[in-house]
Amino acid sequence: MVIIPFQLICWACIILLVWIYFKTYYQPTSEYVLYRTGPIAGKIKIDRISEIITGKIAFANFKPATGINGLILKYNRWDEIYISPENNDKFIEELLKLNKNILITDLSKKV
Repeated sequence: MVIIPFQLICWACIILLVWIYFKTYYQPTSEYVLYRTGPIAGKIKIDRISEIITGKIAFANFKPATGINGLILKYNRWDEIYISPENNDKFIEELLKLNKNILITDLSKKV
């Protein structure tokens, strides 16, 4: 039986949290939205994004985000991801330059 010291587990958790905090970013390229949060990375084809929802704290399927004031990207048929770029408006503007068919839904203005 292998016993892992409690201190080693604590340091591993701290390192993971620091890694996630300092290495979370989202980058739109000409074809994809690249995202990384610590050890998790991926990409979403921009032409597959159908809707961006703002003004809602997400209960999305996947949340590679460090903030609570982010965006929900709906893509493919049923997939969605919650991200928190530094500037939501600028990020949306960049995506709309690449795909004008994206629907923007602002839930903060709905009652």
